[in-house]
Amino acid sequence: MKNNVVDNLGLVLQALSLEILFRDYNNSDLMQELQAQDEKYLKKIIQQNEEIKKLLVERNTDGRDN
Repeated sequence: MKNNVVDNLGLVLQALSLEILFRDYNNSDLMQELQAQDEKYLKKIIQQNEEIKKLLVERNTDGRDN
């Protein structure tokens, strides 16, 4: 009977370890996806800022702002 309790406890601990492993894997996937989105949006913001700067320079060189 003692072996049976130890075996059952071992199975429960293995199941908990597996659940923790899956959660960690899912969290890693989520963090990678969020990082990819952040990079994508940051590049888009930089691109838009460059376009705005270009338009402002063109506006100032055209003499319309003077």
